[in-house]
Amino acid sequence: MHRLGRTAIAVTLGAWFCWQIGAAGFAGLAVRSADPRLLAVTGTPSHPEAGSILAQSLLAAGDAAGAARIAQSIVQIDPTNDRALRVLGLATEKLGHRDAGARIMREAANLGWRDTPTQLWILQDAALRDDAVTVIRRADALARRGRFPDYTRAIFLASLNEPRLRAGLAESLAKHPVWRTSFFSDVHQRLPANSTTGMEALFREMRVHRQGIAPNEWLNYIDRLVDLGDFRRARTLWAINFSIPTARFGETPYDGTFALASKRPSDAATSQFEWVLNPDTAGAVVFNPGPRDASLTIPAELAGGTTIASQLMILPPRSYTLTARVDGDPASAAAGWNITCLPSGRELPRRLTRGADDELSTVAFDVPKDSCAAQRLTLITRDRSDAQIVSIGDVRIR
Repeated sequence: MHRLGRTAIAVTLGAWFCWQIGAAGFAGLAVRSADPRLLAVTGTPSHPEAGSILAQSLLAAGDAAGAARIAQSIVQIDPTNDRALRVLGLATEKLGHRDAGARIMREAANLGWRDTPTQLWILQDAALRDDAVTVIRRADALARRGRFPDYTRAIFLASLNEPRLRAGLAESLAKHPVWRTSFFSDVHQRLPANSTTGMEALFREMRVHRQGIAPNEWLNYIDRLVDLGDFRRARTLWAINFSIPTARFGETPYDGTFALASKRPSDAATSQFEWVLNPDTAGAVVFNPGPRDASLTIPAELAGGTTIASQLMILPPRSYTLTARVDGDPASAAAGWNITCLPSGRELPRRLTRGADDELSTVAFDVPKDSCAAQRLTLITRDRSDAQIVSIGDVRIR
């Protein structure tokens, strides 16, 4: 919890500073105003809400004693005023009575789940006290209201590596909070390399709570493994969680006949290890289903350089030949194949064994030993003035 505590403190202080600027601005307005009606409205216990704002302003301006005096008078009239309790607790702390101030702040937190500064204080306090349950519950409360997303994101991701925090996170996710989608999006974009073990432990915790894990939630993590260069682990998890027979790994590329891709709903969650179709070409690029397989029709009018479909492969280093059945004239097709090494991003040289105009039916290439742990196969459009419509199927790499 030490690292989480430091993170919480740093972010809390930053958020606290922003809040104090706003409060100090209000205090300045009250001080500069000569209108006694404004001071009366904002400075008397008979107006609890306005009085608590003034107490908050005095605290931000450095007058802890004045803030405590006004906040105390408001709490005596309205013990459920969470803002006044929060100001009283903070002012009590500043006056040197830390334990008393902390007790008041925890009381304010129980009343004011929607009071953001109180939640930030409680989070910091819970992190320093190693109170994992409170950390997750209060971060959940902030995330449900969309408050301080960078702060809650840091807490949720840091929780993956701490068993008690991770258990609390799984319990919160079981309630399907509004922030669940953004959490898995953060996993895809920001999960640290040293948190992959913790992420898989979270999936196990979620299953303990008997909650379903959506395909796109698994794929967010699998795609993150790809980004981190852990290609084999990513493919293994895809196979296990999507019931892919491992024997099919010997068929390269996967679903080379387009039989599965042609039957897949357009909005289905799709792994990079199967055909990923460009949604921008929907309607222009269509499937022609057959009795056991399908073919993919490539139009002639797409702009050159448009990706039609791609797939991630893991080929060992050696020489390969890609072949495709082409219905039509392959030399007039407005498309060809690219093979790119990962993680280097280097495009592999291709040998066009049937002439420079045929980039579709047969392509030879070599996978090197270095910086090519995985390869991305891409079907991409080419600019051709004499392009014709063709269809391809039975794509194989040997």
